[in-house]
Amino acid sequence: MAKRYKGLMVDLDDTLIKSQKMYDLATRHTAFYVSKEYGIDDTDFFNVVTEKYKIISRTFPSTHTRHSRILVYRLALDSLDVKYELSLLPKLEDMYWEYFLKHIEIYDGALETFVILKKRGIKIAVVSDGDLSTRIRKVEAIGLIPYVDEIVASEEVIFEKPFSAIFTLALSRLGVEADEAIMLGNNFKNDVRGAQLLGIRSGIYNPPVDANLVGQDMQSIIVPDFVLNSYKDLLSEFGIKE
Repeated sequence: MAKRYKGLMVDLDDTLIKSQKMYDLATRHTAFYVSKEYGIDDTDFFNVVTEKYKIISRTFPSTHTRHSRILVYRLALDSLDVKYELSLLPKLEDMYWEYFLKHIEIYDGALETFVILKKRGIKIAVVSDGDLSTRIRKVEAIGLIPYVDEIVASEEVIFEKPFSAIFTLALSRLGVEADEAIMLGNNFKNDVRGAQLLGIRSGIYNPPVDANLVGQDMQSIIVPDFVLNSYKDLLSEFGIKE
C-alpha cells in the first residue's frame, strides 16, 4: 500500500527548519540596532515588536500579510514614538531576514531523506504560508533547492492553510492525486486537518529536540495518520528501506 505514494508535501517552518527560536534571535538582532541608533532599550523594543507581531497575526489571521515584518516594525516604532525616516522600515526588514537566513538550521536527517526520495522518483513540494520569495530563499538557505520539485506559497492562493487551495495547487504542480500524496507538518489544524480534508495522508513531525507543535489541544478532534520523530522514518511511509 505505501509504495503507491508518489508525492511528498512538507511544511517549511518548524518542520524543515528550526524557525521559532530563530524568529526571536533575528528580532533581537534588529532590536540591538535600534537600541544603538535611537537610544531605546533593546529589551523594550523586542517586547513591543513581539506584541505587534501578535496583533498583526490576529488582524490578518488567514492571509500572508500576517508574516510581514515591515508592518510589525512600523507599528512598534510608531507606538514608541520614535522619530525615524521611512527608509528605516525596509532596512530593518532586510536586516531581520538576512540574519534569519544566515543562521537558520535544517532538522537532522531532512536533507539526507530528501536525497533518497528524489533518487526514488518521489515528487516533493514545500507547502508553506507566506510570500513566495521568502519561502524560496529559506529553502535555498538550507540547501534543499536541488531536491524539491516545487515551492508553493499561500501568497499564490491568497488564503493560508488549512484552506484547500494551497494543497490543491501543490498537487497540481506535482502532477499527483490526493490519494498519492503525503503531507508532513507541525500544525494539527493547518497541516494535518487541512490536507486530510482532501484525502491526503497527513502526519505530524515531532522531533526530540527543537519541536514546535501547534494545536496539540485539538488532538481529540484531529488525529494525524502518523507521527514522525525523525526524518529517516519518513522513508517507510513510501515503502523505502535504506
